[in-house]
Amino acid sequence: MNLLDVSPILSSILGLLLGIFILSRKSGLGNDKKIRLVLSVLVFLYAYTSFDYYLSLKLDINSLYSGGSYLLYHIIGPLFYYFILLFTKTAVNLKKWIFLLIGYTLIRWALFLPILEYDTVNEIIASADNYGIWFWIELEYLVVTIINIFLLVLGYIKLERAPLFLVLDRLQQLNYQWIKILILLFIVLQFASGFNTVLNTDSLASLEFYMKTETLLLSIFFFIFAYSIMHLPVFAFTGSFDDLPQATKKKYAKSSLSDSFDLFKKIEESVREEQLYLDFDIKLNTLADKLNNSVHHISQAINENTQMSFPDYINQYRIEVAKTKLLEPTPDTIYSISLDVGFNSKAAFYTAFKKSAQMTPTEFKKLHNAED
Repeated sequence: MNLLDVSPILSSILGLLLGIFILSRKSGLGNDKKIRLVLSVLVFLYAYTSFDYYLSLKLDINSLYSGGSYLLYHIIGPLFYYFILLFTKTAVNLKKWIFLLIGYTLIRWALFLPILEYDTVNEIIASADNYGIWFWIELEYLVVTIINIFLLVLGYIKLERAPLFLVLDRLQQLNYQWIKILILLFIVLQFASGFNTVLNTDSLASLEFYMKTETLLLSIFFFIFAYSIMHLPVFAFTGSFDDLPQATKKKYAKSSLSDSFDLFKKIEESVREEQLYLDFDIKLNTLADKLNNSVHHISQAINENTQMSFPDYINQYRIEVAKTKLLEPTPDTIYSISLDVGFNSKAAFYTAFKKSAQMTPTEFKKLHNAED
């Protein structure tokens, strides 16, 4: 017995333990419990896939009582992309996503109804010679793989472009690079999986080897990814004192910053007078260096006195300037205004504007033009 023979059952056990660890951990992914939940669901899905492969191999791939993980394969891409959106604190229309995912799932499951006519997987594979159900399963799997890869690429781009509100230390930079490299490797793994399924699963022997190899690779990926993601503070994306790891918050709980109001007044003065909010690359470290204080104290002072995170606090100034520019007699384009007031993209400007004003910049212009 070699490592490949036991990889499905070992991977399923590892995935189960890893999912429980993510759910039970009290720090590492910030204050938003949804991030932990989505990551753990991804890990549990991988654990179930490994166990499903184990059942298939245990039953000599002769039974249709296994294979449930195949019906859930299309969820990987959307879940992973949603996790990246949560991790980078990107606004998302969850109801729209759920509606699309349900429709996507129902359409995909409907395509599998003809499988019920077969008694064994071996019969399904044999049908490929006459463009039978196995041929269409492979084709459908390829399409779903392409969609998953597309969403993974979008997630990578989102992570790459997400603004950091903290200069990472050396270890955090290493973890951040690891995360991006792992996502790229996962994209390659998805591509190889789809390619291999279409070309090399025309027999039970090749299908068995594929199942063993994929579970081993998935176990390695998710273990390293979960470790890296838990050690990169989401605080770097939010600038919110509440998202700091518990150990760090406790460290500063008894600090000299018993009353943060005086520090906040200095922050307000510096941000307003020097118009620091117009710098798209402004970070907590920048403010901390200017005021000769710690990053954590700056974040704490902003949170306690405004009930906002650092990026929301900075964005409120940007939005006020943007409103003035939008109402000028001959305003610049919305994209130009977004750059002028400190945003690094039109999408980020739209998201922040709507969060602050409960309407888009275009709606804001139309509303005030109508009043005039």
